Amino acid sequence: MSRLSAILRDGVILNNRYRIVKQIGQGGFGRAYLAEDIHRYRELCVLKEFAPQVESDRELDKAEDLFERESGILYKLQHSQIPKFEALLQTRVDGKQSLFIVQEYIEGESYWELLKRQGKLTEAEVIDMIWELLPVLEYIHDADLIHRDISPDNLIRRESDGKTALIDFGCVKIAANAVSKSTGQSITLIGKKGYSPDEQLRRGQAFPCSDLYSLAATAIVLLTGKQPDELYDSHQGEWDWESQAKVTPSFKRVLNKMLAYKPRDRYQSASKVRQVLTKEKDSILKDSATNIVNSFVSRIRTLIVAPADQESSINENNSNFTSRLYGTVSRLRTRATNISRQATHIPTKEDFRKFKPWQWGIISAGVFLVPGLISFAVIKTRINNNFAFNFNRNPEESVLPKNEKDLQKNIYQRVESLDINPSAFYKQVDTVFHQQYPDLKGVQLTEKIEHKNYRKVWYDIATKLLNRKEIDR
Repeated sequence: MSRLSAILRDGVILNNRYRIVKQIGQGGFGRAYLAEDIHRYRELCVLKEFAPQVESDRELDKAEDLFERESGILYKLQHSQIPKFEALLQTRVDGKQSLFIVQEYIEGESYWELLKRQGKLTEAEVIDMIWELLPVLEYIHDADLIHRDISPDNLIRRESDGKTALIDFGCVKIAANAVSKSTGQSITLIGKKGYSPDEQLRRGQAFPCSDLYSLAATAIVLLTGKQPDELYDSHQGEWDWESQAKVTPSFKRVLNKMLAYKPRDRYQSASKVRQVLTKEKDSILKDSATNIVNSFVSRIRTLIVAPADQESSINENNSNFTSRLYGTVSRLRTRATNISRQATHIPTKEDFRKFKPWQWGIISAGVFLVPGLISFAVIKTRINNNFAFNFNRNPEESVLPKNEKDLQKNIYQRVESLDINPSAFYKQVDTVFHQQYPDLKGVQLTEKIEHKNYRKVWYDIATKLLNRKEIDR
């Protein structure tokens, strides 16, 4: 029988500490809730219920012991891109004993949500994601753990710094399967169809290269914008995705090897993928940089020659490109700022390892490209920004009053000093702003006098968020 408890209503407080905000998921072994820890200044956390299919209280006790053992493994994981294990919570819900795991809440957007919002990702964005995740996978694999469920839903682009976080480890499912096996019941295989390899879905076996397979499957979904079943030929046992994504030959080779059907034909470790990406960086950069520059030049030419009556359609087509452009420039500016801060520091080997190998060429090219890109970004062209307020990166060129220019400059300098991804921060400000003024969603604030009060609200929101982030530091 199921030990699943009744759905917890919003506002319910468990153990005089965790106030339920809302249910955010449900699986075969329980529900997941977003909650506030009222003992920690209403800090958000995630509560995952453990409710295995058992037939007796004795089996439930055994399940709870196994669950505690498995969650103890999670407790030992200490990585900045993995949600922190906070506590095991045993409590009564509607008279029944219930067990929850409490984890850190990672605020941000999943890559699946990102894909739906902006469309397919560029090669540079996907390489960036992979490069950020490889050290995480090295860490958990060195701890003799396999994640087993990598997919766009379980990768979060963290709002605070733009880094990719890996969530939803399978410890709950592992414990439930251990109970099922001991009681002679059927075992639920862990993984997601389309993203998990055959050995995992059919035989329940998982290796480090199984996670690498899932990571590559996630990458091609993000590159093509298509679901795995649209890209995989189950009769041939082969992926057919290359014609639907603009990817350099070198990167294609890396992804295809990660996606090999037989485990022995794949890279056997995340560190090996890192070595290969480092080795292939020159050819990847050469082809990728050419594609980026050609695309950028083509867009500018289109804007220059476009007749005025086509302005709205061009704005719509280029808004997505502009958003990515701002994001890329922001990331490069942030990286450059970090370098300048460390100018007096004698670099060690470890310092150099922090740079993503494929980004060395981008950073070098940025010496020539970035000034032009930034200049282009601040000119009042007909390109619309996705932000509510077109936050001028060079206030000196603005026609706003001096006090407003100084305020803009101060906000941006504070964002940089906190090492926050500017694009993610402005999006966060917009979210709060649009909650107050939903009618202005999709409307860009201008320097006109009628937008003065709205601009003031936008600045106030940005300032309050920065104050909060500085206190958290």
